[in-house]
Amino acid sequence: MSTWKVDVGPLLRYDTVDAQGVYHAFALIVTEHDANEQIRAPPMLQYVATAGNQNTSPPMQAEGLKLWVYNDETRKSHVFWRFKIEIHMMDVPQVVAYTVLNATELHDFHVPAHQENFRWAGYSCSGFSSSVDTEEYGGPDPLWNDLLLEHVNNKPFHILMGGGDQVYSDKIANQPELKNLFDPDKIKQGEDNSVTMEAALAIDRFFFQNYKQCFGQGAFARAAARIPMVNMLDDHDLIDGFGTYPDSLMESSLFNRIGSRGYFFYLLFQQFMNDELDGISNENTTNPNPSQFKSLIIGGPGAYIPFPAHSFLVWLGPKQHMLLLDCRAQRKLNQICTQQTYDRCREAMEAMPKSVKHLIVQLGVPISYPRMVFLEKMLASKYNPVVNLVKACMPAFTNNFNGQVELLDDLNDHWCAHGHKHERNRLVEQTQKFSQQNRVRVSFISGDVHAGGCGYFYSSSNIRPENDYKYNLALITSAIVNAPPPPAVIAILNKLAAKRHRSLQYAHTREGMIPMFEYGLDDEKLKQKYIIGARNWCAAEYNEQKDEIVFELRVEKAKGSGRVKSYYVTAPAPLF
Repeated sequence: MSTWKVDVGPLLRYDTVDAQGVYHAFALIVTEHDANEQIRAPPMLQYVATAGNQNTSPPMQAEGLKLWVYNDETRKSHVFWRFKIEIHMMDVPQVVAYTVLNATELHDFHVPAHQENFRWAGYSCSGFSSSVDTEEYGGPDPLWNDLLLEHVNNKPFHILMGGGDQVYSDKIANQPELKNLFDPDKIKQGEDNSVTMEAALAIDRFFFQNYKQCFGQGAFARAAARIPMVNMLDDHDLIDGFGTYPDSLMESSLFNRIGSRGYFFYLLFQQFMNDELDGISNENTTNPNPSQFKSLIIGGPGAYIPFPAHSFLVWLGPKQHMLLLDCRAQRKLNQICTQQTYDRCREAMEAMPKSVKHLIVQLGVPISYPRMVFLEKMLASKYNPVVNLVKACMPAFTNNFNGQVELLDDLNDHWCAHGHKHERNRLVEQTQKFSQQNRVRVSFISGDVHAGGCGYFYSSSNIRPENDYKYNLALITSAIVNAPPPPAVIAILNKLAAKRHRSLQYAHTREGMIPMFEYGLDDEKLKQKYIIGARNWCAAEYNEQKDEIVFELRVEKAKGSGRVKSYYVTAPAPLF
């Protein structure tokens, strides 16, 4: 019988593989104790790697490192324990069985052969918006169960890539201690409602309980115990639209506290990190990685939070790597990342082994998506009579933070928004330049928009994709849990997606959307071929014979059914 009361876990997190062929990962559990209880010794993780039912090394143990302690308002202490896992990779795949002694059941995860490229799953938006009828969609588990069945019955996944909004924190505004602080009139007038001790405790309580509910139960918790996570945050991991509001709101005590604590809990639960313990400082970012996390890339200081950008470059095999770019820590209305962050990531990319042929760049928000600039301009106007009339008649049309139109923060978040378009174009140009110089195919993957699809960039010259260093897929997989937009919105997006864009014409680059959806979920012929409005997740597999990555978008056929139809798109070999 367990002697440790476990709140959350075990959870797994993949780090990378080093030059000596050592696979690095971490496990995390959160245990509950009485406030005055003395913990005599830390918990112990025991693990053993096998291949063909034979141990490939003696059983190993790792002592839990106390990351942080959350003391709640009921005089309970909740201790975060991190465990280090190291496996020497072999010429054959291995299965690693592990348990935290007297705390968790026996679980296992898969480590590929050293020369094998990882098979991985990608997802985003693993929670419901407050307006969604969750029963209509069968709750959060249907597509997570599909992912687990694919992992067990087909081929195992080696990592689980969370592309943002792994939790939804928007309901923090409903906490009784915070309701009075969310006053749009006071915020618009420049009043700064100071966060009281009571409100600060409520913010920590919300984030802890929200993670405990989302990460501590259900099909996601089962998946995260069997497939090591690689995560990057987006706005809902903090609060809806964080970084995309005016300075008057973003610099308020309330949003500063929510963003700071949200990022702190994101690091704890999703990255298994505590910056203070791991030697990372927002005041001193001269060292790109002072921690034991080998994949970490520290960028410039945060914009509205006391944390620098935390990006990651992970090894997914000798020919495949993934860059997860932190697009939230430094986000402002006119900025996504600082130049220091881009430079640090570029340095890490240049240091990749020469064997790498594919680099997947994870961005929370799609870098190629149907333009809605006309809507952005209309909703942002203070003098538009239609918008002002709707605001007066429909209070739900505006958000609870500063009275802006509810949709405006989503539009301002997009890479093609007025304040981000030039930065976006520079990023595309720089990745294409990197591709040309290093003969590496770059593909983007994103979430956020609660719909599936795939944009692409390509040369204005008539070049075959495999010979075109400017050919970049921009896959969108969203959402694995949340509801899709209404059919009318999907219809508009498909109409806009048919247009070709000239924003990169000066760089001899064209952009469009791939017609992935020639046939619908019931095999009917579709007119709307570019964007699909249904829950989905992505499986990615490296084709060793062709040096291609095949992305499989698994789309739910009916609400809450968990039954899927697969759509495929391929990132070609870099033959340039």
